[in-house]
Amino acid sequence: MVRSVHIFLICLIVAVMGAVSACSSPSPVACAPLSPPHAAVPKPTPVSAEDQPRVPDEYLVTLAPDVDKGIIFQYFGNLGIKDIFALGGETFLLVLIHDPGPQKMVALIDEDSRIMAVQPNLIYWDNRSGRITK
Repeated sequence: MVRSVHIFLICLIVAVMGAVSACSSPSPVACAPLSPPHAAVPKPTPVSAEDQPRVPDEYLVTLAPDVDKGIIFQYFGNLGIKDIFALGGETFLLVLIHDPGPQKMVALIDEDSRIMAVQPNLIYWDNRSGRITK
């Protein structure tokens, strides 16, 4: 009986060693030939802020931390401010009466570090419901 237990243990150890060695060797995987990187992908053309679809007369204004929103009136008051909405943090939605365009808006604050960014309120999708319209 002791001899059969020894034989059983030896067979068990051999079986475990065979299983471990079989799992550790990588099996060959058939791969499709790779095409050169970016072979068929066309480069996107850069689009300026003037060319992107945007909400007319609306801009997102981001102020530096601890700057009063009165700076918005100082820079853009002469364009006719229709409304200002706080979006959170230091970001505001500015609605103007007279829209000079994105490039002129950026040029107005070019040298002032109190205003971090001015960008048009871009439209990312026209059809939010998912229905196709013509």
